Amino acid sequence: MSVRLLRWIVLGITDERLHVRLVRTAVSFLLVYYVAMLGSYLLLPEGILRGRHPIISSLQFSTDPWVMGLQVFAYNIIPACLIAASNLLAERSRIARGVYVPIGYSAFWVLVGLFGAVTGTWSFDVVTTAPPIASRAWHLFDVAHHAGLLEFVGYLLIAVTSSRLVLWYSDGRRIVRSRAWKDIVTPPIEKVLLAGGFAMLLVAAGVEAAAIARLAGL
Repeated sequence: MSVRLLRWIVLGITDERLHVRLVRTAVSFLLVYYVAMLGSYLLLPEGILRGRHPIISSLQFSTDPWVMGLQVFAYNIIPACLIAASNLLAERSRIARGVYVPIGYSAFWVLVGLFGAVTGTWSFDVVTTAPPIASRAWHLFDVAHHAGLLEFVGYLLIAVTSSRLVLWYSDGRRIVRSRAWKDIVTPPIEKVLLAGGFAMLLVAAGVEAAAIARLAGL
């Protein structure tokens, strides 16, 4: 990615206007996802990341799709809370002068990159025949059978709306500025979208549970 593009993204995700933050975070999501997917497809063996996650690999899902959906949702809440909590701290950007970027965005991009790599190497825990790369590229948008896009829309909404909750600003070495909770003003629409992010994770969990049950013949 060029420095100009990265600066455009950084300025956008820290903009006061909600629609600008949403659009540029969405652009960054697609860029990170497809770069990670294509890079891992070209450079890594198929299935290499399967079973590597210390939590997912040890999970025992219920055979009841409804209970399974709640289990998936409970797991998805963990990175969502990590993103929101990380946004309490912002670090000075090295790309855009005078801009502080909430850390939660970095957590979001790491999740996106991992998801892209899992798709590129076809390392999903439910083992199926790996499709051609073109099919994997469109896999993201098959929301009726795959939960990935719904899940990451939820994370995106949480990252964007919680980015206004910064309490501490760092220059990379120390805290240079801070503010109190009472100084934070969150518009009602952003509160609604924050709740909508968690609701989207619940919907994604239902789709994922249904897909797992279908593949397992439950």
